[in-house]
Amino acid sequence: MQRGDKFRLTAIGGLAALSLDALSSVAYGPEAIVLVLVAAGAAAVSWTLPVSLAIAALLLVLVLSYRQVIAVHPDGGGSYAVAKKDLGRGASLLAAASLVVDYVLTVAVSLAAGAASLASAFPVLADHLLLITLSGLALLTVINLIGVAESAKVLMGPTLLFIVAILAVIVVGLFRAKPVAVIGTDLGPIVPYDTVGILLLLKAFSAGCSALTGVEAIANAVPSFRSPAVRRAQHTEVALGVLLCTMLLGSALLIRRHHAVPRGDVTLLAQLSAAAFGTGWPFYVTSLAVTLALCLAANTSFGGLPVLLSLLAKDHRVAHLFALRSERPVFRYGVAALAILAATVLLVVHAETHRVLPVYAVGVFIGFTISQAGLVRHWREQRG
Repeated sequence: MQRGDKFRLTAIGGLAALSLDALSSVAYGPEAIVLVLVAAGAAAVSWTLPVSLAIAALLLVLVLSYRQVIAVHPDGGGSYAVAKKDLGRGASLLAAASLVVDYVLTVAVSLAAGAASLASAFPVLADHLLLITLSGLALLTVINLIGVAESAKVLMGPTLLFIVAILAVIVVGLFRAKPVAVIGTDLGPIVPYDTVGILLLLKAFSAGCSALTGVEAIANAVPSFRSPAVRRAQHTEVALGVLLCTMLLGSALLIRRHHAVPRGDVTLLAQLSAAAFGTGWPFYVTSLAVTLALCLAANTSFGGLPVLLSLLAKDHRVAHLFALRSERPVFRYGVAALAILAATVLLVVHAETHRVLPVYAVGVFIGFTISQAGLVRHWREQRG
């Protein structure tokens, strides 16, 4: 949501407007786990479920923690607000820096994953992923420079469609004794070059934690909710945790049930969709729903990063031009900077999602850690 929006979010509206980044991460989080585990051979993919259970446990801790952040900081701000109040200027700037990195990588990862999802349904696009992502980025940039503010009412339809599609894949897939259809190019026998040890499992865990991105978004935007804002934001945070946990564990169960491994030119989620529905119209609807959700998730950064840069500019931490607004009103320099940085990332990784996820996870853990440390200090002082 952009500043100046008179629309106030309900719990359902907040889930649509603020949580799409987190929910859509199910499109690449489980796949990131599998890509690490497959180094130990196809049989090692069965560890996806235990790793996902550990991530779900961390998600529970984060949801409970951010419920407290919402209560303590009803004016919003998330880890940045916590660090500024309880940990000092240095920690707050580190939190702001991690948010900047996350905003940029959210655009790059979401667009790259969206292009991969689209190419999974339409294989003719598989050789043009970079062009698709850059075209999508250009379109989002133009839209946000024009100043079209996103609305929870607009996002609610695609969000619900995405949630229903993923839950349908999980429910139907669990009732299939074997995949209805197998898509993608067989990459041949998977030769293990590692063993399943603690380091490999920790690497898989950290890669899968990319699915936890966006959990903080609700705590950042508490004032956007209708009164009572704190209670509505907390309920939305819990709903996000339940939905994300369900989709992550459901996907892990399907991967284990159907022995899904990476195949050429298709995503793991597209494989699970084809295993549940075959290659009929439900498969295409699911693929398009995932692509749309990921594009909208990328667009959330265009509402968040320019506002953050404007606040940092007022604190004399970045160039003052980032605080300037055009007549729309739009923070056009922030929008342009985000577009340039995201395009650079996409060009460097050649629009391959798995190449940027490790950096994504680092930024995520920095924000989480700062938030938890600030809360610990807050409650030690308050003794509440």
